[in-house]
Amino acid sequence: MERFRKAGGRLLSLEALKKIREIEEEAKKIIDESEVKAQQIIRKAEEEAEKIKKEGLEKGKAEAKKMVEEAESSIAEKVKQVEAEAKTQISALKEKASKNMGKTVEKIVAEVLGGKP
Repeated sequence: MERFRKAGGRLLSLEALKKIREIEEEAKKIIDESEVKAQQIIRKAEEEAEKIKKEGLEKGKAEAKKMVEEAESSIAEKVKQVEAEAKTQISALKEKASKNMGKTVEKIVAEVLGGKP
């Protein structure tokens, strides 16, 4: 207190208190503005995260759909190949059976009638 009186007494201490109050108010204002900006940054980050999540889901769905379509196409192609192979084998078996039909009938007739083939 002795300092204040030497430099003008009570007025200097009131000026000092006033200056401290102004600094405190300015600090509070800066803190409040910082909190508002922080909330804005958080909101923006959350929106961006949601956007990225949505884009990721859409991309994942598109890729999954493409994979399913490719698998279906591949399966359809394999089914066609198996059907073609089966038809070829059936035709070969029918041809072989018709060639052997005559011999088979002769053997059956011979056995039934008791003759030799």
